[in-house]
Amino acid sequence: MGIAKKVLAGAAVLAVAFPGTALGAAANAGTVPVVYSAKADGWHGYVKPAAIWFGQGGAPFLAQLRWSSWGGTSAWATGKLWTEKPGCSLSYKCPYYSRWAGVYLNTVRWHNGTRYYARIAVKFWYAGKWRWDTGWLKNGFWTFSAVFPYL
Repeated sequence: MGIAKKVLAGAAVLAVAFPGTALGAAANAGTVPVVYSAKADGWHGYVKPAAIWFGQGGAPFLAQLRWSSWGGTSAWATGKLWTEKPGCSLSYKCPYYSRWAGVYLNTVRWHNGTRYYARIAVKFWYAGKWRWDTGWLKNGFWTFSAVFPYL
């Protein structure tokens, strides 16, 4: 057996014996879930996006996201939630303001062979108390309840 074949055989044995090492990690990399529609773009997947847009024309969005965990069943980040001023009409004229937000992704599902996070929960301070708004990915886009300050 040549040296190259021995090295490859040894690497294969190590990958099986130590799946948490760099040799085994490549095989698992494709199983990490993605976030679809992070840029309000349907079934386009992203891993650890810096921002998540929920729509267009005055829709809230998350920015400056820093992911502290991203795993097979859930992910957690903190960043800024940007929303328009309450009661403002003619959306294109309304200023945005930001506040701290925590973002929790979970409920992993499959789409065309790709695992993705189907549920998002956003924690933020509003009207003197902490609030959690939960949304679901439906037909490639995030949906939330229509209650201000809905996402």
